[in-house]
Amino acid sequence: MDAILIGPLALPAGTVVALITFSAAVLASIWWQWRGKPVEKWLWLITLAALAGARLAFVLRYPDQYSGLMAMADIRDGGWWWPGALAALPVFGLCLWRRPALRLPLLSSTAAAMVAMGLSLTALHSMTPDATPLPEITLENLQGTPVPLKPLTQGPTLINLWATWCPPCRREMPILAEAQTRYPHVRFVLANQGETAQAVRDYLIRAELHFDLPLLDPQMALGHHAGNGGLPLTLLFDEDGNELARHFGPLSRASLHHFLTHHLDGPHP
Repeated sequence: MDAILIGPLALPAGTVVALITFSAAVLASIWWQWRGKPVEKWLWLITLAALAGARLAFVLRYPDQYSGLMAMADIRDGGWWWPGALAALPVFGLCLWRRPALRLPLLSSTAAAMVAMGLSLTALHSMTPDATPLPEITLENLQGTPVPLKPLTQGPTLINLWATWCPPCRREMPILAEAQTRYPHVRFVLANQGETAQAVRDYLIRAELHFDLPLLDPQMALGHHAGNGGLPLTLLFDEDGNELARHFGPLSRASLHHFLTHHLDGPHP
């Protein structure tokens, strides 16, 4: 499962797991604080060290994919690499060494976080349906001509579900337009969800964007197939139409590169 729906709000599943994990640690720390052993400050330091390390590791893994420091600092692309989170271990060790009285509270709070993370990941895995081949879905081009989707997925295919009213969608559109040239062996299909051809055409002209396959999904059949009401959603299929991976949320140049290279053998521009 790539997203958790909370009313009208859709959150990336990884973000929800992280929030549950941290909340469990905070609740345990509050219990200890009532007993005169505050560890919340150290939990924040450990968490920030883990986040900074994971982000830095991702940036150092793909430094040529970023245009500058501002792009590297923009965490909205979901660019994290978990080995970098080990940067939190020195902070954790420092607390255990310098604050002997806080060892048990910190260890128990960390244990609560690990248990919460394990349970939430298990629940998430149990709710994730098996990947299914792309069904027989017919979309439309901007001229209103029906376009069966199956014949388009005769090679590695990335299908992006988007809408003009969606700010994260608009933010990643230039990245996807550029990627058509950077990854020529991957077919990029832009499937607009529920809007008219005129609205899509006007937006693409206004934004000066060109896509080889801008299609319309007026009934939002792809969204129903994916089981996700949030946008943007990116689906990756192999040459047989089998789903390889999906990403919920906007993609940056770096996170798109990671998404493709992690699941396909070819993309290494």
